[in-house]
Amino acid sequence: MKREQRQRYAPLVLALALVGLAVAFGGYIVYRAFAPVVTVSLTWTVLLLALYVFLVPEKVQSALTGRQARYGSNALILSLAFIGILAVINYVGYQFPKRWDLTADKSHTLTQVTLDTLAKLPQKVTATAFYTSRMPKGNAQNLLDQYAFASHGKFTYKFVNPEAQPTIAQQMGITRDGTVVLQMGDRTEKVTAVTEQDLTSALVRLMHPKKQVVYFLTGHGERSPDDFDDKGYSTAKRELENKNYTVKPLSLLKHKAVPKDANVVIIAAPQKPLSQEEIAALELFIQNGGGVMVLLEPPLKPDTKPGPLVTYLEAKWHLNLTPDLVIDPLANPATVIVSYKYGAHKITDPIKTVATIFPTARSVGVPVPVPDGLDEITLVRSEPKSWAETNLAALQKQQAKEDDKDIKGPVGIAAALENLKTHGRVVVVGDADFASNAYYPAYGNADFFLNSVDWLSKQQELIHLNPRTPTQRVVVLPRRDTLMLLFLAFVFVLPGAVLLAGVVVWARRRRRA
Repeated sequence: MKREQRQRYAPLVLALALVGLAVAFGGYIVYRAFAPVVTVSLTWTVLLLALYVFLVPEKVQSALTGRQARYGSNALILSLAFIGILAVINYVGYQFPKRWDLTADKSHTLTQVTLDTLAKLPQKVTATAFYTSRMPKGNAQNLLDQYAFASHGKFTYKFVNPEAQPTIAQQMGITRDGTVVLQMGDRTEKVTAVTEQDLTSALVRLMHPKKQVVYFLTGHGERSPDDFDDKGYSTAKRELENKNYTVKPLSLLKHKAVPKDANVVIIAAPQKPLSQEEIAALELFIQNGGGVMVLLEPPLKPDTKPGPLVTYLEAKWHLNLTPDLVIDPLANPATVIVSYKYGAHKITDPIKTVATIFPTARSVGVPVPVPDGLDEITLVRSEPKSWAETNLAALQKQQAKEDDKDIKGPVGIAAALENLKTHGRVVVVGDADFASNAYYPAYGNADFFLNSVDWLSKQQELIHLNPRTPTQRVVVLPRRDTLMLLFLAFVFVLPGAVLLAGVVVWARRRRRA
């Protein structure tokens, strides 16, 4: 090949070599390893560089030995020194990581309780976060990353798409998007609301395992956790067991007292009245700090008299449990209550943006004002245009119409009650169908049920994290005349001054010339 031909092809060969080098660099950034595309591209680059040297050896020799080479070597040494300094800084930063939270309220810093919990972890904890592409995961990822950083290798996490990897989701019993499973050894804990309070509480439960026992009352025609029909509670039972609860039946007709291992007793729509002895056993359980969930149903007959359970709730907790049925004229059918209105409470705070559905509900009225020694909050309310129909005879004839005897909306459907002295807790819901197999998976029903059980068993209070009050920042705009002065200064005065200075310099130089 003639010299002219070699010189003509040399730039093309050099350009192809640079392209190969760029592909190799991009491949390494993507794969973080010497993948086949990286190896092939580097080999291609080396071969093309060798061909370039063969085509124009005199140019390469001149570049390595001439004056440009001497200046180029100085630039190369400075570049290598700069790269070396950056490499050392990155190595030191990797070996001794440090973060600074510059926010005024330290919103990106874990509390000391969480840091102490992470330091006391006896073995490694792995968090598996199940998020589909539809569920935003930014906040969860930031929080999990803070846990991993502060744990010094004891806490790791990964995200799994349950739709792309359904086998893993089924093995871990995942039924809701956005669930995080913490695993330490052979023990697991599920977190559905990814907050620092819930994550740290789950870590504490992993370190100090204690079985929480939930009893379902039987003997009065209640909904059964072993019933797989639409009205059964088998789905709720499975979810409770997935959260490490032990679910058992309880007959107070046989046992005259609630078992000592009980944390929560659930009374799901009894068809027959409880005896006074059973009410006394439940009252003693609550006085000893236990938790009871009462799921009522609207009365079926106009002449239905309140049973001992309703009488107890009205007398001891001052609730207003009028025999009625909540009607929403905007719903179809009108007896189905779809609610977005929640009171501020630990049960409802995680679901404040999700609706709950109550197929048939009766009103649950909280007294105003709340008596001393009690803490009572309405958890769920119906829409303002709804009402609680008290004329049950008209309901049977489908002639219900709002009048002065009815309870105006919004109507309370559920309430959380606590005795501040004994710390006994009660959750009363005017509907039992919402947690049945037919409606349990609907919207926020499952979370509302599980959060209620967690609150009753005090699972959310194994630790106490002081809530941070975010710093409020208000931008105060200047007055209009001040804004106009700023506009004139930055848009006209400063650019005009620079332009005037340029004109003056140009005029002086022209005079000298």
